[in-house]
Amino acid sequence: MPLEPPEAQAVKTLTWQLDGRSSRSSQQAPDGAAQPATAPAAAPAAAQPEEDPDLIGLDIWPASIALCRYLTNHPELVAGQRVLELGAGMSLVGLLCAALGAQHALLTDYEPQVLAHLQDNAALNSLQQRCASLRLDWRQPAASLAPEQQGSWLRIVAADVLYASAVVQPLISTLRLLLHPEGVALIGHQVRRAIVLDPATRLPRLEDEDEPLEKFKAACAAAGLQHRLLSSRETCSNRDSDPMVLLAVGGPQARLAELPLLPSES
Repeated sequence: MPLEPPEAQAVKTLTWQLDGRSSRSSQQAPDGAAQPATAPAAAPAAAQPEEDPDLIGLDIWPASIALCRYLTNHPELVAGQRVLELGAGMSLVGLLCAALGAQHALLTDYEPQVLAHLQDNAALNSLQQRCASLRLDWRQPAASLAPEQQGSWLRIVAADVLYASAVVQPLISTLRLLLHPEGVALIGHQVRRAIVLDPATRLPRLEDEDEPLEKFKAACAAAGLQHRLLSSRETCSNRDSDPMVLLAVGGPQARLAELPLLPSES
């Protein structure tokens, strides 16, 4: 049975459908059966202070669905690969990678309560033999990873991790530590612009740019990482109006130009 989340009684189940079939039961299905994932009905609106648990990961955010759609259309990107998910949350993306034939998926997050759900969701989908979870602090990533894991990952996935400018540099450092020279990180992001007070009119307005996203692009270049926009499309959620983007980030030898674009960008 699904583990009851600590902050909500209601649990929602999302069923991902592959090859025209769907299921709410847990099945190991690298050949294309559906994989459900569970999450609380709601997540906190913002991260909690350092001493309190940050439970923002206890939900399925729209960018993870957008990234899953891309991977479902291009399973060859993860099939047979070792895949690491950063900021996994409920790990919809990481579990899908395992279902699409990834050799192994390492699902990482920082919060212990979120990690407990990772294990449970893998078991719900009968993927526990192909998935492992790990507590990973982006501020000290080397402390959590064996030396042989560093610089060894050809595939990294992450969704909705650029929610604040403060995470940009830790994320960049983590990517540099983890990525193989030919490795690629696929990052799904929902564009969000902060509301600020216009100094001229003294009225609230949206910022012109998504500050964390733009800082991340600049930080990639400064760190010697390539980045390429694979998509820019309207949201897949009826509740949200901000666009989705899919970024590929890689080391100096990564062949980002060979990655497929979403149909809207082709």
